[in-house]
Amino acid sequence: MPTVSGTSGPSASTDPASGDAVLTPGPAPGPEVPVPPVAPAAQPGGRRRVAALLARRAGWTVVDQALSSLGSLVLSVAVARQVDAEAFGAFTVAFSVYSVAVLVSRALVSQPMAIRFASAEPREFRTAAGSSTGSAAVVSSAAGLLVLAAGLLIGGTVGHVLSAVALLLPALLVQDAWRMAFLAEGRPHWAAAIDAVWMGLLVVGVVVLSVVDVDTPVWFVVAWGLAAAAGALLGVRGARTWPRPARTRSWLVTHWDLTRYLVVESLIVQGAFQGSLLLVGALATLSDIAALRGAQVVLGPVSLLGMSATAFVVPELARRSHFSGSRRLRVALAAGALMTTIGLVWGTVLLLLPDAVGEALLGESWVEVRVVLLASVVGQLCNLFSSGATFVVYSMGETRAALQVNSVVAVLLLTLGLGGLAVGGAEGVAWGYTLAYLSVVPLWYWQVVRLGRRHDERTRAEQSAVSP
Repeated sequence: MPTVSGTSGPSASTDPASGDAVLTPGPAPGPEVPVPPVAPAAQPGGRRRVAALLARRAGWTVVDQALSSLGSLVLSVAVARQVDAEAFGAFTVAFSVYSVAVLVSRALVSQPMAIRFASAEPREFRTAAGSSTGSAAVVSSAAGLLVLAAGLLIGGTVGHVLSAVALLLPALLVQDAWRMAFLAEGRPHWAAAIDAVWMGLLVVGVVVLSVVDVDTPVWFVVAWGLAAAAGALLGVRGARTWPRPARTRSWLVTHWDLTRYLVVESLIVQGAFQGSLLLVGALATLSDIAALRGAQVVLGPVSLLGMSATAFVVPELARRSHFSGSRRLRVALAAGALMTTIGLVWGTVLLLLPDAVGEALLGESWVEVRVVLLASVVGQLCNLFSSGATFVVYSMGETRAALQVNSVVAVLLLTLGLGGLAVGGAEGVAWGYTLAYLSVVPLWYWQVVRLGRRHDERTRAEQSAVSP
């Protein structure tokens, strides 16, 4: 799903858990993946047991995402407080590069886990998890080399931060791949454990760096990456298998029918969003890009909660392909309304936040953040309402349909974002993004209706074929 924060969902991720189901990958060519049936909820106590299981999984997923959100918030706030606006802008550039890398990695290695292995037997899932995380290691290493070359070429503060991110990218992406695998498997308590270790060590590192008054973002990035490496090692313990980089080619080829659309989607949407941010820094000032990034930081908890919802809802719906089109639409609307309500509450709190509190969080960057905050809150609300539809589209394996909508998003982000820059600086960029997200809300829900009708027609045809 597209995210304002730049790490979607959707995204993907996603993982972003039961009914008789056959997963159909949508219009992309590929095999149908049978999903083992679960005990019918109609059995005595069956419905209650399923509800209790879902509640536990949802609860641990929320805990995991809360830890992840808090860790990211701690990192960004610490950097904003310890460095000046220019240095925070350099950190924003590096974080934007990481955001694109993690979404591409999720598209290639994590989303197939959520869509195709959510109901796999433990042994089969363990094999898939090793292949998935091994592929993440290879993908991140290749991306790291490109980022390192860019960092060395650019030089200066931006180049130094990029080089640090490049060297630590494998640790960051493998840790993320492990937590996504555990969420897809229905063991979110292990994902939470990984993030707890990561966040705990990150907090220790941030405190130490703050005490010694480090004023460069490079060492904060180093603490971030080393903490992620520790979390990745815990993932090995929980999965009882090591990443298998040798299986990367097999993994990528097997799931290319899904991932070819997911990867393009990640590149064009996040490329447009993060690319427009980089262009803002080039055409305007690093302070402008710092303002936009600062707004993402304070909105981050809700954006990452949306990613958590994707990780939970997509595999749950993937196991329920028997749902009718009308039921899918109701699920989409209910999920979208719930996510929007949460975002509205958080956004209201931020808009009413006293400047003294904002400055305590983001230091001198808060003055610029306050200017773009209203537009950023409204944009996030539009995005959150769309999320209900994206859950349904991705759970059906309809990655081609998602790509069609997100292609429109990408064009609008670039044109309206840069157009807003010309009209009103950083605030104009934020309103341009908001208009882009608002414009595609009807497109997402139209996809749910269209795909639901096609699903119902296919179901009726199958029932007619077996009827005497």
